[in-house]
Amino acid sequence: MNRASERRAPSDTGRLKIALVYDARYPDHHGGAERRYHEIAWRLAQKHDVEYITWGYPGDSTAAASAGYRVRAIGTAPPLYGADGKRTVREAVSFAARMLPTLVRGSYDVIDCSATPYVPLYACWLASRVSRTPLVVTWHEFWGDHWLSYLPRRPFVARVARRMEQDGRHIGDRLVPVSAFTARRMGVSEDDPRVRVVGNGVAVDEIRDAPPQPRTDVVYLGRLIDEKRVDLLLHAIARLSETLPRMTCLVAGEGPERPALEGLAASLGLGQRVRFVGNLDSREVYGHLKSARVMVLPSVREGFGIAVLEAQAAGAVPIVVRSPTSAAPDLIRDGVDGLVCEASAEALAGAIRQLLSDAPERAALARRARRAARQRDWAWVADQMEHVYRDAAALTHPVRRRRQLSPSCP
Repeated sequence: MNRASERRAPSDTGRLKIALVYDARYPDHHGGAERRYHEIAWRLAQKHDVEYITWGYPGDSTAAASAGYRVRAIGTAPPLYGADGKRTVREAVSFAARMLPTLVRGSYDVIDCSATPYVPLYACWLASRVSRTPLVVTWHEFWGDHWLSYLPRRPFVARVARRMEQDGRHIGDRLVPVSAFTARRMGVSEDDPRVRVVGNGVAVDEIRDAPPQPRTDVVYLGRLIDEKRVDLLLHAIARLSETLPRMTCLVAGEGPERPALEGLAASLGLGQRVRFVGNLDSREVYGHLKSARVMVLPSVREGFGIAVLEAQAAGAVPIVVRSPTSAAPDLIRDGVDGLVCEASAEALAGAIRQLLSDAPERAALARRARRAARQRDWAWVADQMEHVYRDAAALTHPVRRRRQLSPSCP
């Protein structure tokens, strides 16, 4: 196959038929990837034909109609996570097998596939080559050697996943890392014409209009999985029991770690000081953020960190932890519009104490955080992705490009 792509000039007008491919969808799941696709889909659906190819969930037809884009359900959603709290290979393979014929027959102008899970990524690549449809691959994160520590009891699966991730960097006519951090970990250059870094965004107007919820001191927003390290937050709150005995914390989100975290909270004697409320709709989430003084994201693995932007827009000062596998610290100017600390209960406790004990400093950080968030509205993200889709759709003969990436895996 000829490795050179023949191109015509990208059109700035005309309706595109866009396929967004991911095995989870907001609001049934509340991760950053599904939120990104949802926000892009309903905005672009006002000018283009947008189909979200995913698993089917209860109420999909109603949700899709209200959002303005079409959900192409390829089957009833199976559990994404196994008993060990990890994503299952079976689900990824099943999604890839069911999605493949849908893409081949879809007559799309462009396909945007999430890089993870990797099995559907390779299926998307095959479908795009068979149908000769340009493929955009969105990279929400890049794990590299982290796979080995993530699956210590399944080293073979970890090595296969790491290799599929490494080779997957060479797939796609356009690559979209969601942060410069992710691009660096992938070993791609922003100077490469195939690469366009387009970050995530925040619903500034929706947050402004959301009614406030009852006051709380600290809020956590995100999935309850081990790498989010909510256990560090609970231990930090326990350390503050004497100095801040009336401090309250709300944990919003679901995941396989919830039972263990609720048990940990009980064993630490946190009682009514910590409430687990599960998944909430966006207005409730925004209302809780507006009523919180601080938002803590103790996650050690983030390809971006949408919760940080949402907290800034709501005026809840964000605290994040340093980690070589997290892009969240890049969203904060430490001491200006948030705080960055080490990934330990002691450091988190110190940062929380600093903000809750100094109302003037907290108010100043909150004001600057709101100003920073206004520059990252989802409308801007959708506009940037529309340019990417038009550019990709202008490829008359999309093919797999030659390898130009770093051979090493960060």
